[in-house]
Amino acid sequence: MGDAGPPTPPPVLVQDRPGIDTIETPDESPLKEVRVLVTGFGPFKSFLINPSWLIASALPDDLPPPATTATSGKGKYKIKLVIHPSAIRVSYSTVSETVPELIRLHDPDFILHIGMAGGRDCYSLETRGHRDGYRIKDVDNLDGYLCGECKWKRDGVPPLLYGMWDEDDVLRRWEVGVQKELVARGFLGSAGVDENEIKKTSKTEGGDATSTKTETETETETGTGTNFVWGNNSQNTSVEKANSNASVTGRRAEENRKRAVVKLSKDAGRFLCEYALFESLSYRWMEAEKKEKKKKKNRPTGPRDEDQQEQDEDKVRERLGKVAFLHVPGWTGVEDINRGVMIAEEAIKALIGSWEEGARRKTESDGKSVSTFTTQNSEVQ
Repeated sequence: MGDAGPPTPPPVLVQDRPGIDTIETPDESPLKEVRVLVTGFGPFKSFLINPSWLIASALPDDLPPPATTATSGKGKYKIKLVIHPSAIRVSYSTVSETVPELIRLHDPDFILHIGMAGGRDCYSLETRGHRDGYRIKDVDNLDGYLCGECKWKRDGVPPLLYGMWDEDDVLRRWEVGVQKELVARGFLGSAGVDENEIKKTSKTEGGDATSTKTETETETETGTGTNFVWGNNSQNTSVEKANSNASVTGRRAEENRKRAVVKLSKDAGRFLCEYALFESLSYRWMEAEKKEKKKKKNRPTGPRDEDQQEQDEDKVRERLGKVAFLHVPGWTGVEDINRGVMIAEEAIKALIGSWEEGARRKTESDGKSVSTFTTQNSEVQ
């Protein structure tokens, strides 16, 4: 739950990113808004910095839909991120109080929790959550039995709940998006970028592709090095992007590739991360159960009442299982967080894009490749 790096002070997290332009022309109908609730965790014991919160708090307010949606004409929408303004305390009781309240307050279409997996060197989306077995002590030296397992059993919640998004489809979209953005945002340097175009762009915009600046100086300006501070890069001109790409060495490009591996996971660790995931999954499950019981008990009194009841039922059914948990490695370097933000953005776009285009979770027997899932422990052993 904490980070695995040295106790260094967090960098500036101010982002000079404009929101998505949501002004529609008179001839177009307003875009559907998909609201995604995002949370991150705070420090835990010896882990003084939690990269999950650094990543969550650095996400933009809006995300564009994937290009495939715009071209396919299916379900045009815009993604609105509702980011909880503070790190969630690594406490079972805090999660049990905070998460349901956030869902009631923001009424999100999708829920994404972000947490740190100290035992992993990849980014992983958790596919399921368990009701029982939260015995690891939190920051209050308490386990999750009374405020979680005991309550969930009393409410009749099943011992295992799944995210209902299509695992294969989401992973495919996520991998494609991450690989594309690694190039587009300069993490791979000139890989995939035409050198002649870099030189041409630099000269026409007053730059010099053969500049005598040191690599450290260039990295500081472009955000590809350890001296870069979030929020201080304008990234507005093509010459800056070109220099950013040119400054990344082959060694560091390969390191960025290795540190951008994305996978699925069947084991979220039975600690606060999985606890938060199950809290949200169970909230949506109980919401659907209550609606079903209410339907059997209260018959509609007229056509209008019947229509409203059907709309409410459709909304509850649509949101069942629209929950995910993103585990991020314990890296806290500036470039690691910048990369982590990009990977989180692509995870959100993959989840929403897949769901909006009608993909849903398949059965367990569909035969996913073993390499699809990480086998690394989420918690530091």
